[in-house]
Amino acid sequence: MYAPVPALNLLKEFEDSVDDYFAPGFELIPFGEDDGGYPRLSDRIRPFAQATGSGSTYAIWLRDERTDLATLPVLLLGDEGGVHVVARDLPELLRILASGWEPMCGWDHLDYFDEREEEDGDDGNGPCPENPAFRAWLRDRFGLEAAEDPNEIARSAGEELREPFAAWIRPLVPDAVGGHGTA
Repeated sequence: MYAPVPALNLLKEFEDSVDDYFAPGFELIPFGEDDGGYPRLSDRIRPFAQATGSGSTYAIWLRDERTDLATLPVLLLGDEGGVHVVARDLPELLRILASGWEPMCGWDHLDYFDEREEEDGDDGNGPCPENPAFRAWLRDRFGLEAAEDPNEIARSAGEELREPFAAWIRPLVPDAVGGHGTA
């Protein structure tokens, strides 16, 4: 078992079954064994994946005592700074990943961009040849479709969780409170 989260165990099985990336820069890491570069947050986050090739990390935010970790919010811990709410729960993050868009963040911003639009002569899969297989897997396993614009999910989650996120993170990482996706 990879993680105490059934959806992440299924994702690990999928990741192990493909030979290439299915989402830009995304790769599962040992569940909860890292602090994502933010040791002050380590008691309330469970990092589970590299979010970008440069070292940003996705982590489950242990916002409350829920035992179903898949229902808790997902954070993006930026490798160059910034901690942002990107999804209300794991299914929303899976929809973001299926979009094939890549995150970029700093202390005051979070944006997903579509790399596929920037590559001339591209086959539509960008740097992720396994994205169509991931989309089919997501549809078959969870009945979910890829997000058309992952920024909409990230903005909505950030706005909805703005106050509890700011109350939690402000004393730990004051610089994290500011940009979109945060409070």
